[in-house]
Amino acid sequence: MTSYVAFVGRAARRFVRSPETIVSTVAFPVLLLLTMLAVFSSAVEAFEGGDYAQRLVPTLVVSGIMFGSIGTAVGLFVDLESGFMQRIRSMPVPSAAPLVGLVVAEVVRAVAAVAVLVAIGSVFGFRFDTAPGVVGFVLIAALCAISITWIGLTLATAASSQETLTPPLSALFLVLLFFSQGLVPLEAYPGWAQPFVEANPATAYVTALDRLARGGELVGPILTAVGWSVGLIAVFGFLAIRRLRPEEVRSATPSPA
Repeated sequence: MTSYVAFVGRAARRFVRSPETIVSTVAFPVLLLLTMLAVFSSAVEAFEGGDYAQRLVPTLVVSGIMFGSIGTAVGLFVDLESGFMQRIRSMPVPSAAPLVGLVVAEVVRAVAAVAVLVAIGSVFGFRFDTAPGVVGFVLIAALCAISITWIGLTLATAASSQETLTPPLSALFLVLLFFSQGLVPLEAYPGWAQPFVEANPATAYVTALDRLARGGELVGPILTAVGWSVGLIAVFGFLAIRRLRPEEVRSATPSPA
């Protein structure tokens, strides 16, 4: 247990010392929230009614989780290239401890982002219908963070450079977000795109968060989000841990101090 706590602390300190993480966690989501409210709120509210902030805040929570996780993936890649992971493998440390530490720290970062977005969104009309909805909202956001982070960590173990890691992850997340029901209703997409939008994991997370905030049928959306999480964690968690077994870790010469 001590090893896991040590790696969580290491990852958390890296976040605090990184200006890029502060921007991706706080500044960028808030700026995006304000910009999209100014540009799209009238059109979307005329199309479906209701406050656009109710739809937008859950979407930006998922967006912040996705793009924030890229920094965690890059951090793992740097550790692999610097020889840090090789040194860890020579110590009596559980093979999953470095990765679990990164995932837990990413969940903490994601929850902090949720708090900021909800606070700013409340100024523009975002509300929770019930107190249990607040708890469920945070839990689904944390589950989304765990699932998405494992995707980035797996790709980091296979990347040959940061250029082959960051752009593919960014492109993947952009596609998932722009073809989800987070930004606009399903009916606003062309017919050929609607099946993908409905099956999109980003849609599952956004829908569950949205229902937890403003009410409606909960069981289906929550089960869908949990199902996606179980699948993503099982597949990508297994792949990442397997690739970081001692015999799999790429050899690298630590950079001179």
